[in-house]
Amino acid sequence: MSQALYTERSWNPLARTAELTEEGLRRGGKVTPLSELNLPAMAEAFQRGHWLGGGGTERPLDRLAEGGGVVPVTRVTGTTAPVKVQRAAEFARALGELAVRHCGGPAQVHALAEQARAAGVPLWIARRHAQGPAGPVAVAVDRRLVRVDVWGPGAPAVRVRAPLGVLSSTADQAQGLRMTVGEIPAVLCLKRKLRKSKSYAQARLPQGVWELRRADSTSSWLLRDERRVALLQRPPRRRRELDPGTVLLPLAPVRYESPDPFDAVMAQAFAATFGLGDTTGTARFRLQRPQTSGGEPLASDDAWDRPWFSNLGTGGDDNESGGSDGWGSDGGDGGDGGGSDGGDGGDGGGD
Repeated sequence: MSQALYTERSWNPLARTAELTEEGLRRGGKVTPLSELNLPAMAEAFQRGHWLGGGGTERPLDRLAEGGGVVPVTRVTGTTAPVKVQRAAEFARALGELAVRHCGGPAQVHALAEQARAAGVPLWIARRHAQGPAGPVAVAVDRRLVRVDVWGPGAPAVRVRAPLGVLSSTADQAQGLRMTVGEIPAVLCLKRKLRKSKSYAQARLPQGVWELRRADSTSSWLLRDERRVALLQRPPRRRRELDPGTVLLPLAPVRYESPDPFDAVMAQAFAATFGLGDTTGTARFRLQRPQTSGGEPLASDDAWDRPWFSNLGTGGDDNESGGSDGWGSDGGDGGDGGGSDGGDGGDGGGD
């Protein structure tokens, strides 16, 4: 039995007491292994004297109550769950110290933070990876903040934001989305037509024009200057069996038709951002107006101690009702809005 780093007692046998050990976090009868917690993100904030909350919000450690209170715990999926504990400050210190230790110490935590800054993606946002022609392509998505970041070797990073919020197609041909490739802004255009084969999502850049067109009910072709470079497939409604211990949903299947790493990064960015198959020509975000601070999207401070669902997980701990990585109700018209057979619903798949 591992030694408890933080433990609680109660005279009430039904009380949901918390206990933290080197193996995991127990809340009531449920144990969360450390492998499911985003230890680097919590360690980095802790090392700066803060505690990480929902959507990347932070509070100074000295504002945590010595007595009972809520302490947010961040998962590897980017989801944050508020945990009620009897001694909030002590629990946060124990979890923060454990996180730093399991990351390899303060120097390693600092190195991880520098890597995140170089990538332009906070540590709390989950990274998923797909193989590309020149090596792994990283994909980081938070649909509540409306941000997509995709990067890999041999290609500029592709970023999608919505500085004024996600808008209807009648208000803006890009539905409020803005894409940058490296430092260059793309001209986005999304068109959904009654004749589904005529629907498309297009990004126009000096290097070429990338356009997503419907292939069949569940897949779309990505073309670069009218040449096919990748086939993007919507994940099936019924997820295939995943390896035991898998926490993150897999990315959408992408079949490359081009050896260019640039095309691979663009393909993953399109797969993470736009509807596929019968929902080609749509964005996989709800209509919303997120807060911004002159650039990067920010969660409001009151999100700190509230549940923040990324909808990127394989279980209920990470997903709100109907959410499924933008393929469900969290994806607007690009999620379950199409209503066709073969995958337009939102209960399966990855990004």
